[in-house]
Amino acid sequence: MAVTITDWFGYSAADTSVEATSAASNQRCPFIDDSCEKVFQDGLVAGVCALKQTTRAPVVCCPNRLYGDDWKILRDIAAIAFGDKWEFGFTDGWVLTPGRTALSEAIRRGSPVIGVFGKKWGGELRLPQRGGSGSYFVDWILAVVTPTGLAEFVAVEVQTIDTTGNYRASIDGLQNGREIKKSDAAFNWENVNKRILPQVIYKGNLLQREKLCKGGLFFVTPKPVFERIAKRLLGEGNELPEYPLAPGAVTFLSYDPDWENVIPGQPASLLQTGRLTTSVVQVAQAFVGVTNLPPMGAYEDAINAALS
Repeated sequence: MAVTITDWFGYSAADTSVEATSAASNQRCPFIDDSCEKVFQDGLVAGVCALKQTTRAPVVCCPNRLYGDDWKILRDIAAIAFGDKWEFGFTDGWVLTPGRTALSEAIRRGSPVIGVFGKKWGGELRLPQRGGSGSYFVDWILAVVTPTGLAEFVAVEVQTIDTTGNYRASIDGLQNGREIKKSDAAFNWENVNKRILPQVIYKGNLLQREKLCKGGLFFVTPKPVFERIAKRLLGEGNELPEYPLAPGAVTFLSYDPDWENVIPGQPASLLQTGRLTTSVVQVAQAFVGVTNLPPMGAYEDAINAALS
């Protein structure tokens, strides 16, 4: 199914303001304040933040698009995970600081800070894989660091949508007069199910054994991605049971740009569009369970349809 680009280098694809034009010309991402990282193998800088199928809402396809509004998702997660922990001396709001300097910053201030480990914030932290070979990364670790050291932490995964096919025609149109052109690309929904959910389950189980990971794992996606995951796990009309924050918890948070209130010259602000805290056990059981199977005889029907 054809798609069009809705957000390009951080701004609406139809935005011809000085700011949007400058971002595209300089190939700059306003969300990480750096060069766009979405680059094809031949060196073409795509600049594509979100794509839209004809009959559906836009879907964010670059994780950096979710780092807008001054890293809103990290601040929101810190507030959810740590905001009521008054025993840490919380008074004036958490200060986010690169993780590897968090202890010295907490000592300098004489009060806690949030140490952020992740891309551009002090490096990602490796998690050992099953069997001891290789390693996994989590996208972010948010750690409460007091003047005496680590107090607790949570882990954060950020997942948007992968694509299949090619949307170069859409990029060419934007580069030549901001023309909105369709491309032969599509969303790779199944990749989320096959690749991401097993990692969430593995990492969630690993973090469940960490006594200082008191809030568990946070999983951030655009709303359409979370809806597709929920449908994959449980089918239509069902919900995962809610749990409190705990080492074995998985908190799904969905965010989308405010597509309805786009201001020329400004990236659309982020809206939190969903939140659910459940357990990694519930996610794993739903993922491998047999309650959401297609009708009996589905393969037979498919074979007969092909024969006819």
